[in-house]
Amino acid sequence: MSARLLSVLLLWAASLPLQAGEQPGPGRPGATLKLVSFPYPPLMLVDAGHAPAGPMVELVARVFERMGQPVQLEIVPLARALLQMETGSADAMFTVKKTPERMAAYLFSSEPILQQDYVFFTLRDTPLPFRGDLAALAGTSIGVVGGTSYGPRFDAAVKQGQLRRLEVSSSHESSFRKLLAGRMQALICSRVVGLAILQQLQAEARVKVSGPVVDTTQSYLMFNRRTVSPQLAAHFDRALQAIRQEELAVSRK
Repeated sequence: MSARLLSVLLLWAASLPLQAGEQPGPGRPGATLKLVSFPYPPLMLVDAGHAPAGPMVELVARVFERMGQPVQLEIVPLARALLQMETGSADAMFTVKKTPERMAAYLFSSEPILQQDYVFFTLRDTPLPFRGDLAALAGTSIGVVGGTSYGPRFDAAVKQGQLRRLEVSSSHESSFRKLLAGRMQALICSRVVGLAILQQLQAEARVKVSGPVVDTTQSYLMFNRRTVSPQLAAHFDRALQAIRQEELAVSRK
């Protein structure tokens, strides 16, 4: 991960105090909201002290701090985070892409908290017939993480049956390990996250990004409609906008 890109992400996570006139957003008055996320290094992870860490964790925590809304934040496997949202044991989850199914079931922030490019990774000596047309990969075995959206183009190609050889893993790291073991021809992942995982696995020399960007997506905070009001979601958007505007003003000085 480049130092420049990390600095941009950390800029989003800058701490700002609660200003006069800003009050805690409505939801469950006086209650601590339970937030869940999932391992997505370097953006969301568990540090050496077993505490949630990473630029996206810090950004979300700072927004709620600015709102005056107490939160409890946990990093759990993706499937467990989605289950906690489904059962109502979690009040919000991040970072999550909007899909028609999720938008029908949950409440989303209007402001995205993350934008990222999705690309294919292959072993250095593996050619990939992808120049922008996903139909060219009909016979290619592609690694994906279960329950993950990779943007409207890729998701539509899967739903339409264009991509028939999907290798499903429980995490991006597991998917990269399968690629390194030769169990698939390619995998799709966020460029930033994929490069960070390769560095962690010390496998940068063995894997490359193949072809153009598949899709550029935005991810959001997803709220549980049963426990969080639309007013609180709107308050989150206002606080996030204020942080970004003020930090942008500081960066231009």
